[in-house]
Amino acid sequence: MNKMKVCLAGIIAVAFVFFGFIVVRVGAKPGTSFELAKIPDDMKLTKEGYKDAYPLQYKSFMKNNEGAPSPTGYGGSMPHVSYLAEQPEMLENFKGYKFSVQYDVARGHTYAGEDFRETQRLPPQKGSCITCKGSYMYDVYYKQSGWEYASKPIAEIMAPIKDDEWFGCSSCHDPDTMQLRVYQQGFIDSMARRGIDVNNASHNDMRGYVCSQCHNEYYFTAEDGRVNHPWDNGFDPEEEFQFYQSGQAGGFQGDWKHPDSGAMMLKAQHTEFENWVTSVHHDAGVTCVDCHMPYMRENGQKYTSHWMTNPLKSTEQSCLKCHDESSETLIARVKTINDNTFKLQRIAGQTCSQAHLAIKAAMERGANDEQLAQARLLIREGQWYWDWATAENSYGFHNTDKLMKTFGLAIDRAHKAIEAANGISSVPQPTT
Repeated sequence: MNKMKVCLAGIIAVAFVFFGFIVVRVGAKPGTSFELAKIPDDMKLTKEGYKDAYPLQYKSFMKNNEGAPSPTGYGGSMPHVSYLAEQPEMLENFKGYKFSVQYDVARGHTYAGEDFRETQRLPPQKGSCITCKGSYMYDVYYKQSGWEYASKPIAEIMAPIKDDEWFGCSSCHDPDTMQLRVYQQGFIDSMARRGIDVNNASHNDMRGYVCSQCHNEYYFTAEDGRVNHPWDNGFDPEEEFQFYQSGQAGGFQGDWKHPDSGAMMLKAQHTEFENWVTSVHHDAGVTCVDCHMPYMRENGQKYTSHWMTNPLKSTEQSCLKCHDESSETLIARVKTINDNTFKLQRIAGQTCSQAHLAIKAAMERGANDEQLAQARLLIREGQWYWDWATAENSYGFHNTDKLMKTFGLAIDRAHKAIEAANGISSVPQPTT
């Protein structure tokens, strides 16, 4: 072998070792650089119990205490910012329901317990409302007596929970192994009906499921108050509405009767899961964690950030690993999506509120329940679509096409409800 070949072979060997090291460093899972810590039994449901064992994760988790608007000006994590003041049509749409009393922008996960205890929407709710506020529900109540806690008074269920035992490390990690876990049994059961065994999911799927187990649409069963999800027919809002309409929800018919229109209404929850699982990001293998909890480095150590915040606050780690645009371009693109979605959201919400008032006017003219049935069904459906897309926290970003389409459906059904109510001109006279 001549000197040229020897030199070339040496360069190739060095390059192989160097790039092999880079691949291992980049590809290594967070957590391989520290030993599994033993958390004391009486601290497993707290956050403080993990502080010294996992300092980088703990420090980043506590950043959820920070309150600030998002880079695009939509949403954020701010105390006592009311959607009702920002979108006054909600006062009519949620009239007769607790969401017309208080409906605030969500704060960081570290405030889950405080905000839950102080909300004006709480009484007279049941224990089922605590299901996604921390693993106390599972590690104590569910392990002891299954869903029995769900039908008990919420004050009784909250009483033994300490300030540090609300949402924390054990909500997503098994305290003994620190493996990702899904503890929300309603999510597990509902996914099983779709043929998906969450407990045997891949690591990448679990990076989405740990968030999705709570960020989804749900209802409480009429029989025992347990959490259930309307996914048997699919994850689209039309399929979920059909689930409720077909009687698949059993004795659950709706959340409240609207006092103006007399329609039995459905309150949609935070439908992030349904939007993500049918999105382009999901199809590309991108999970909630990749964007909202990206890998970080500090002092040469790689870890997963537990500051669960808007990805545009950390575009280099959250976005630019996949996208080759600049941060400025990405933020501008998302702001355009947010702007357009919010405009359509307001139109849909205002049209729904007009439909309630149109039905009320028909009632005041003497229209009976039979005549009003179609208009009430249309506003039930229309407001479901508006609320389904509004309650989702991304202002269109998680699944732009689906959310824009859903607002369009809301506007269509609300207009048809108005037409149906206004078309009732012949009021039957009482028989003698």
